[in-house]
Amino acid sequence: MISKSTLATGALTLFLALVANAADWPTWRHDNKRSGVTTDNPDATTLTRSWVHTEPTPPQPAWYGTMQRDAWNNVSKAKPARAYDKAFNLIAANRKVFIASSSGNACVALNASDGQPAWRHPVSGAVRLAPAYHNEKIYFGSDDGQAYCVNASDGTPVWSHRGAPDKTLIPADNKLMSRFPCRTGVLIENGKAWCGFGLIPWKDNYLAALHPDTGAPVITKTISAAQWYSLEGPLLATSNHLFALQGRVSPLYFTLSDGNLQGRLPGGGGTFALLTNDDKLIHGPGHGNNSWAKSRTYHLQETNATNGAAISRHSRAHRMLANGSERFSLIRDAVQASGGPSWVNTLPEPNTLILCGTTLYVGGKNTVIAYDKTSGNILNQWSVNGDVHALAMADNRLLVSTHSGRIYCFQ
Repeated sequence: MISKSTLATGALTLFLALVANAADWPTWRHDNKRSGVTTDNPDATTLTRSWVHTEPTPPQPAWYGTMQRDAWNNVSKAKPARAYDKAFNLIAANRKVFIASSSGNACVALNASDGQPAWRHPVSGAVRLAPAYHNEKIYFGSDDGQAYCVNASDGTPVWSHRGAPDKTLIPADNKLMSRFPCRTGVLIENGKAWCGFGLIPWKDNYLAALHPDTGAPVITKTISAAQWYSLEGPLLATSNHLFALQGRVSPLYFTLSDGNLQGRLPGGGGTFALLTNDDKLIHGPGHGNNSWAKSRTYHLQETNATNGAAISRHSRAHRMLANGSERFSLIRDAVQASGGPSWVNTLPEPNTLILCGTTLYVGGKNTVIAYDKTSGNILNQWSVNGDVHALAMADNRLLVSTHSGRIYCFQ
């Protein structure tokens, strides 16, 4: 017979485990839908800067500068379609912060309590997309053409997988990279580690589903150069489909059970995307629909994720959160709430946003602002060095990453 004390201890252990998991930010934008939403809800009015970590060299984005004109769609002053690594992307789990270092060619772990380095796992190419945490392991991809798995506790290697048979290296940013870099990151879904490899659409691209413990291939797919597709940006998943971004053109989607390509979604390109709880995919910022002058301004495309049918476009929006019926959007130099709360606040050059309970955090130029999600009232504001491109919340700690290479913690 099991004693009452044993049952109580087991219940307490389970409760603490659930609490710990709820407080984590284990993958890019919190979950595989890339929602940017968590129930973690500290009092924003009391958050103060706790520590700052600075990498030796600022980020080295895959694509520099701003496109002055999209001649294909006849659009001027377009929003960047490949702005996915302007800052060091990050996650937080199990009392550590894990960073993708594009300039340092490494996955880096910091102690969440004080920002001190815990370990650094160097590889042979830039790490651009945020790592993923799963079962005490960290997964990430690199420009060296490989996906990696390391132990979360100390960074020791578990496995690596090269996605393409071609091992050719080419020069980039005064170093070498694979012709088939892993620029999708690694997504853990349904017991598989999904990752993509490729650079340009006129060469083959590769999609793989690996065993998360061993790295052994479970599913491998070649996306033929004849199809003119590429894989670039964080993957997303529903229970049935995997979505892969492409950068300049609209996303692809695959069946999750076998990795078969189903086609390409409507709308323009972009490497920002999220899935709503009712299976709508919102992606962008795109321009047009791969046909001349279809739309001469940037927008987010909303699509039915189950059948690929176009629903609507959100003109001049370049980032969004969906929380049930609530929508929070970054539109030009403003933050807008709709679908319940209804308000607009001006903010020069906002770049990213997350929702933590009842508080909306928005990162912009040298600043992070906390808004009450219902009223739009400013609860707090913090100055930082650089444009904010990544936010996360874990264990009541607000984490901020800027293009200057600094990681801030407010708690």
